[in-house]
Amino acid sequence: MKLAQFLGRLFFDAEETCLVVDGILILCSFENLRNLEVTKTGKLASGVQYKAFFRRGKVGDAKNHLTPSMIETLDKVTEEKLEGYGLKF
Repeated sequence: MKLAQFLGRLFFDAEETCLVVDGILILCSFENLRNLEVTKTGKLASGVQYKAFFRRGKVGDAKNHLTPSMIETLDKVTEEKLEGYGLKF
């Protein structure tokens, strides 16, 4: 619901009662996206495989793949982009 509000796409009451929101949560879950066939075998036009965008899905795992400087930059950009939406970092 917060993501829909953030995107400016609120749900109608009927959609909420028909479990549309729950269905979206399942479809967008890390496990579901990670296990899609296209994720396992698909590639970008550049040749980069889609599975390169999925790791363990655990908080803090970035430190195993990014330098401290990269993490700091990513955190700064994320905070700037999400400023004003009530999220705490």
